[in-house]
Amino acid sequence: MSEKFVFLLQRTLRKTWWRCTLFALFAVLAVILATMLGPYIATDVALKLGSDSIDSLLNILASSMLTVTIFSASTMVSSFGTVASSATPRASQLLIEDSTIQNTLAAFIGAFIYSVIALVGLHAHVYGDGGRLVLFGFTLVVLVLVVIVLLRWIDYLSVLGRMGETIRRVEEATQKAMDQRIEKPFLGGVRQQTGERGAFAFASPKTGFVLHVSMDLLQDQAKKLDTKLYLHVLPGNFVEPGISIMTSDRAVDAKTQAALCDAISIGPSRTFDHDPRFGLVVMGEIAARALSPAVNDPGTSLDVIATAVKLFVHWTTAAADRGEDASEPQFDRVAVPAIDAAGMVGDVFAPIARYGAGAVEIGIALQRALGSLDRLEGDLAGAAEAMSRYAMQRAVHAGLPEVDLDEIRRSSVWTRASASGAA
Repeated sequence: MSEKFVFLLQRTLRKTWWRCTLFALFAVLAVILATMLGPYIATDVALKLGSDSIDSLLNILASSMLTVTIFSASTMVSSFGTVASSATPRASQLLIEDSTIQNTLAAFIGAFIYSVIALVGLHAHVYGDGGRLVLFGFTLVVLVLVVIVLLRWIDYLSVLGRMGETIRRVEEATQKAMDQRIEKPFLGGVRQQTGERGAFAFASPKTGFVLHVSMDLLQDQAKKLDTKLYLHVLPGNFVEPGISIMTSDRAVDAKTQAALCDAISIGPSRTFDHDPRFGLVVMGEIAARALSPAVNDPGTSLDVIATAVKLFVHWTTAAADRGEDASEPQFDRVAVPAIDAAGMVGDVFAPIARYGAGAVEIGIALQRALGSLDRLEGDLAGAAEAMSRYAMQRAVHAGLPEVDLDEIRRSSVWTRASASGAA
């Protein structure tokens, strides 16, 4: 199965409509089964078990589910707006694709559709007494399902849209993308050396952000051409027709070039899938908004700093553990660039250093966080030292009193590194 097909299928399964469709199909199936199984049930058994009460139950279910669905939809939209205004509009994407929200709406809409279809069948006298009993059993199942979903939904609303929950969701999505990249550091291909490229370039066919790269399709084309391909973009990069997204050691015809470019999915906006840097960008936006004069919430920025350190520690330790068990690349004919460690650090910490330069508590926490990164192995150490220098310069130009600057300097990675070098 092609990686591109799996990617498109995953994106489709995150839509609300398909869950609603499944519940609607269940409703139709229940009505059909009630019609088919009804004749096999004795009339006296159906009457004893209360099948004559099905009409009132369905009326209650239909009227209540319509109200609950409208309320849930309005609550969902309100939560999207809250997250977009208090955190960042990019974070609301996680709520839109949240499975709990989608399952809840689908269950309520499905129960409403079921009750309406069943009522139509009742008033059309489609069912006999036996059919009414089967329908009564299905209605009880739907009622139990609705009660369970409703209780879960009420509990879920207590945290929906809260800042802490938003940060947790961004952290979870970022860590998932990091794990995907750690599992396949170069998307399953071979490491591309700095400046390595082929003689023949292929430009992007459209403008947008790279969402996914189907490495299996590129590998197949490279084998057919008996050449090596050099990928120059990663998920999250912005491309336009003037940018070379790929090069090859061999010239190809227009049809093959179109097939190669089709392996790279391009969309209008970045997503959290396969793009760990986007999650870090979103966290930086949350912290930057919290530091604005209109919000003035440094505590949120401190939470973001702590979460970012946690993610970078996970990134480093998981990559080190995986390095010991590294296997041969799955796609040996496709060279892929490494993710930029300095860029990852800047994605989340640069906005904090820029907009929090005038807050001494933010400066101290940021320098301590960068000190934690400096003690990690790998490329993050150099990036942390450079970011520490940048944050210190920002603090100096922000006009902080000298006593506050001394506090920040004592926590600064750059200051400690300079002192160590002088010694």
